[in-house]
Amino acid sequence: MAGKLVIVVDEGLERGVAANVIGLLGISVGRHVEGIVGPDVVDASGISHRGMSTIGLPVLAADDEALNRLYQEASDHPGITVLDVTDAAVSSRDYDAYTQRLQDPERGWRPLGLALTGPRRQVDRLTGRLGLLR
Repeated sequence: MAGKLVIVVDEGLERGVAANVIGLLGISVGRHVEGIVGPDVVDASGISHRGMSTIGLPVLAADDEALNRLYQEASDHPGITVLDVTDAAVSSRDYDAYTQRLQDPERGWRPLGLALTGPRRQVDRLTGRLGLLR
């Protein structure tokens, strides 16, 4: 994979919810970002370790307003791939409920976490002012 990948999480989330959001984003990244997962590696004792990310993955934090703004800006930016985890995903017990909630015009949704990938300069322009999640 060429370029840069970052995850941005709502800094107001409880630790467990933030960990869940990051995990869900990781699953989406593994599926949708070509070449992100390297080959399996066999260690010196012969144990096979499954492939993992071939690039570094900073996890950044933003308040909910900044995260909403980032979602809009990144979504409108050609060359940037945006993957999201929403409050609809976290509050749904299964994929059908998640789908129904996203499609309900009365409910709406908000992003709790984003994974952005694209050319390094473009990703840096969008996320450079954000700090690491602590």
